[in-house]
Amino acid sequence: MVQIVATPDQARILAESSDSVEIVDANGNRLGIVARSFSRPDIESAIARLNGSEPRRTTEQILERLLRRRA
Repeated sequence: MVQIVATPDQARILAESSDSVEIVDANGNRLGIVARSFSRPDIESAIARLNGSEPRRTTEQILERLLRRRA
């Protein structure tokens, strides 16, 4: 695995962020995203949705819908 050493300021921003952080180069090109860990409320919300009675769609159904929109 490749490692990049963050400066102290960059490390602080990453540690203090409550949201995902987008990493870009000097030209603004996206290099990647550092995703935050899921919080307890995130997990509880996901479990509640799974236990709910709302209709669900398969990945295939979602992809088909997105492809139709794009056409």
